[in-house]
Amino acid sequence: MLVFGRHAIHAERPPAARRDDRVRTDDPNRAGAQWLTVPHASARERLFVLAPLADLAPGLRPPGWGETVATARKRAELREGPAAVRPIAEWDRATGAWRARLS
Repeated sequence: MLVFGRHAIHAERPPAARRDDRVRTDDPNRAGAQWLTVPHASARERLFVLAPLADLAPGLRPPGWGETVATARKRAELREGPAAVRPIAEWDRATGAWRARLS
């Protein structure tokens, strides 16, 4: 889960969803005490996340971002270049199906 609308979530994961990876915990003394934090801390920096999210909700301003998803995408494209992500299909409204995009 990357975003949940305009909501922020910070919840301890249930025991079955934890990993014994001390590097990925908030407290290195508590192995497996992982937290689910939404929006994901790195989502606003990753173009492969921002590109499809901007297609779905360009005006969304997730909590803590200070910018819309569309603005974050533009910033990431300037850093990574527009060729870093590309659409592979487009929705054909006439047929109600996905159509492969030919490069």
